[in-house]
Amino acid sequence: MSKVSSPPEETPDSFEDRGFALVIVLFMVSLITLLVLRFVTQSRETLREAEVFRNQTQAYYLARASIEAGKVLLVSSTLAAQQSGQNYTALTQPWATPIINYPVGHHGFLSGRIVDESSKLDINLLGQNQFGGTSQTQIQFERLFSLVGANPGLIPAIIQWVTPLPTGSAGGGPYQSMIPPYRPRGGPIGALSELHQVAGMTEAQYQALEPYITASSGGQVNVNTASAIVLESLDPGLSPAMANQIIQGRPYTSLAALSSVLGPAVFSNIQGLITVQSSVFSLQAVGTVGNTRQAIRAILSVNGMQTQVLSYRMGGTRLLGQIETLLKQDTSSGAPSSLTSGSVP
Repeated sequence: MSKVSSPPEETPDSFEDRGFALVIVLFMVSLITLLVLRFVTQSRETLREAEVFRNQTQAYYLARASIEAGKVLLVSSTLAAQQSGQNYTALTQPWATPIINYPVGHHGFLSGRIVDESSKLDINLLGQNQFGGTSQTQIQFERLFSLVGANPGLIPAIIQWVTPLPTGSAGGGPYQSMIPPYRPRGGPIGALSELHQVAGMTEAQYQALEPYITASSGGQVNVNTASAIVLESLDPGLSPAMANQIIQGRPYTSLAALSSVLGPAVFSNIQGLITVQSSVFSLQAVGTVGNTRQAIRAILSVNGMQTQVLSYRMGGTRLLGQIETLLKQDTSSGAPSSLTSGSVP
């Protein structure tokens, strides 16, 4: 009769081996879990980065499309005005109607605005006083600065900045003590934002002035598009009531119609400084996809069917904020939009 063998007794060493193996297994499971979680996290981050890049790219091309559409609108509007005998530029024409949050596809929106640069005072004219003394242009800017709450004491520094330097001159002045030191432009500026470098210019003063000044108009102010503040700046005899009367009587087909509004003395003083036609415009656009926005501003010269880009600026928080502020102003003022509903495939 055979004996039934009993299982071998487990020794302390065998318990330790099993415990060690269990620890190894748990460690491997934890390691694999961590690796999987890390992979998932990295994959999500990669997908998020890809989505942001996609939205940025789409928003950029929406803004760029707005600029191109603005070019077409300017040319067609100008030609249509000429063909109908409207040899003037006015805010009643199609180019002046902003586009606010026009839907494109399923997730995109575009906004755009065209501004007549001749509706503003050209800052570069301050550098054209060849005879010294206080020029008529300087007096106009002093009035403008006072009207918007900026310090007229900044004007001499701006004159120094935009006035061509004599050959061999090092310029300098207060700019030599800056860190790092630099010299004034010594000639016309191409971008209005360059005024930030002028000694004494603060952000608050720049923001107060920016809607009323330009670096691209070429000189004359269009009375059909200028604001009341710009109109008042043209001559000390031009009162707020006269500026409002000018605005109420728009559009003007010729300057002669202004004589009865301004009176002979004021009209004689500013006749060479004003016009009813414009050829330089700024096109300001924002493309939006999801929570991503891209901004573009272009300065464009229009001559018949010919257009020339004078400057082209992309991106930047400051630019985006400026353009969106302008578009909000158009919305709050009740300005109509030529494109307010529907979608583009």
